[in-house]
Amino acid sequence: MRNVRVQASRIKAQGGDIVAAQPFSRRQAVFNSKASEYAGQGVITTPGYLRLEQLLATSATATSLSQINFNTLDTSGTKLATERRLKLADTFTITDISFYLGTGSAAAVGAPTSAEQAVERLNTFPNSGVTAIGAANATILEAIYNGFLSLRVDTTTFLDSIPMRQFYRVGDVQQGIITATGGTATNHSSWPLSMFGRSELLPTIELNGQSNIEFGITLPATVAYTQVAATFSTAVIILNGFLNQGAATVQRNIQRRLR
Repeated sequence: MRNVRVQASRIKAQGGDIVAAQPFSRRQAVFNSKASEYAGQGVITTPGYLRLEQLLATSATATSLSQINFNTLDTSGTKLATERRLKLADTFTITDISFYLGTGSAAAVGAPTSAEQAVERLNTFPNSGVTAIGAANATILEAIYNGFLSLRVDTTTFLDSIPMRQFYRVGDVQQGIITATGGTATNHSSWPLSMFGRSELLPTIELNGQSNIEFGITLPATVAYTQVAATFSTAVIILNGFLNQGAATVQRNIQRRLR
């Protein structure tokens, strides 16, 4: 039998050629594509993530929820301690999206400190057994999962509507449920898979830190949400993919040449 040598492709880079790994997965193929596009311009592409959060309520009074909008850029609005946003000089290539309901304790209702935010828990469904959600809000927050997620960049709608039910996960163990007669209620919900609540995004989308980026969740109708005393709750989007450091201007120049 004749030996067959597989010739690895090479990516031109400012510091010397990079030998590209064989793309046996979609993520490797996306990485090779971004590295080929940017390495010659001195841009470093690395695995990374963005985390965008929005408080569902900022006080103990009833809040009308119909739309949940997220700040994506590092310089927009007030950034929560657990957020990781896009810097103006960078771009981010999204390969998949996760959505969670974040919950935790807060001395001031709906206004967590950085320390309180840092120990937030992520939930993959509105569990009535979670103190910050409770029985009444568990029903109300189903409206989020009956809505849709959209993305608009500058004047272009890149995601018209992703059904939020796509991110809904209920494992075989739920926090607050007693598993046997006379037993103790479990303290955690099951999380059987990496980034439980994740959904692959096809095609990939690249966000530019110099663009106006609008991520939003639209509910089917306005609902009245009241935050439970001494707690806070957030809507959380986590974007997995590749961070292209210093690529914002480079990407703009590439787009101009393609026109």
